[in-house]
Amino acid sequence: MRKLLSIVIAIVIVVILLGAGAVGYLWYSTKQEMDRIVTEAKPFAEISYGGIEISPAGSVGVSRLRIRPMVLDDSISIGAVRLNTPNFLTLLNVRWQLSQNQLPESLALSFHDFELSLSGGILGVDPGGHADESSPFDHLDALGCGPITAFGAPEWREMGYDRFLGNVEIGYRIDPKNNVLELRLDSDMRDWATLNLSIGLALTKPPKSLMELPLSLTPKLAKLNFMLRDDGLNQRRNAYCAAKAGKSLPEYLADHVQRVVERLRANGVTLGPGMIDAYQSYLTQGGALTITAAPPAPINPAELREYAPADIVKLLGLRMKVNEVAVTDLTVDWNAAEITKALNIKLKPESEPELEPNTASAPSPSPSPAATKKIYQTYHPISIGELSQHVGKIVKLRTASGAQYRGQLDGVVEGMIRITVRKSGGSAVLSLRTHDITAIEVLY
Repeated sequence: MRKLLSIVIAIVIVVILLGAGAVGYLWYSTKQEMDRIVTEAKPFAEISYGGIEISPAGSVGVSRLRIRPMVLDDSISIGAVRLNTPNFLTLLNVRWQLSQNQLPESLALSFHDFELSLSGGILGVDPGGHADESSPFDHLDALGCGPITAFGAPEWREMGYDRFLGNVEIGYRIDPKNNVLELRLDSDMRDWATLNLSIGLALTKPPKSLMELPLSLTPKLAKLNFMLRDDGLNQRRNAYCAAKAGKSLPEYLADHVQRVVERLRANGVTLGPGMIDAYQSYLTQGGALTITAAPPAPINPAELREYAPADIVKLLGLRMKVNEVAVTDLTVDWNAAEITKALNIKLKPESEPELEPNTASAPSPSPSPAATKKIYQTYHPISIGELSQHVGKIVKLRTASGAQYRGQLDGVVEGMIRITVRKSGGSAVLSLRTHDITAIEVLY
């Protein structure tokens, strides 16, 4: 028994020594890296920190960080900056993985007690100082606020704020089971608002290295979760703007919402009653605004421009809630040309070339003039039931909303039609529901 006890004690001592050695290694390597950053940043900013912190839960970082830019009379104070991993063993392995060009399955960088004064030089820029570069969609939140056209540090100070103080964490996680890369942003600013954003992007396969990531990452959206919770900003801004406009609170809110709706409509965006009510409810009640997207299959956002706005809501599986009350009317419409004009985006004129079926590249013998007979291909109307017989051919499709699409038919599977639509700048693969199709023509 005494021998067994001695062995157990020896094992415990070895584990403690190994753990202490690992912590010492992390502490020393982190301090070396921070000292290097401080030295290299000297021409641009003065950086100081209090100490190195290591957590057995799987994080390492620095505390009491202060950054003072050389060209500004201001500084940024951060209580702690931490690199977070799922556990301590993963933390030990991260540096080696990155040196070997391997991609950790999960990483996050957090900033705790982030503090920035509203009286310093960093936020002392006039938000309305670049009027020539603004668009009609800028500063919508200031509409109806009396003489105020944009919110910046002076206006926030008048509302009673003197600084930004909060926490921010950004990170990613690879879900190998569902082949999804999840990007996360979480922030909470004291007495302002809390934001939680998660975007899932589809992967062709889980990447094992940094080099594989661009090859396996697709531009297709797999899921979206957005939550904005008011922590005091709405109430302060509403009271501030009502006073600036010389109106009661209900009068200001009604005027503000109406101005936003009119500004959007004048520039190509028309909100339905449900969306307008949701916006007014969030401004009035505060609480949380939640938007989620769960497409039945991952979808490339670039393809959405080929669909009507009502179809986009369905294709993305969009849901919206205000304080846990579902917004049932998500009606919205827009005019792409008017929005492009409002944003002052210059587009190159685009001509859509006619698609031709693939032909064999091998030359064929020239027929005799007598045997020559030129055959012209034309579009022929067909029914939905016949469509699967024409895979690979060029088709024209018309939907119930009046939209028309022309492209090469890729397939008809489980009530969905997939076609490749080509433009002068490239091609897009579209998925259209068969019950939305009102007319079909095939080129042959």
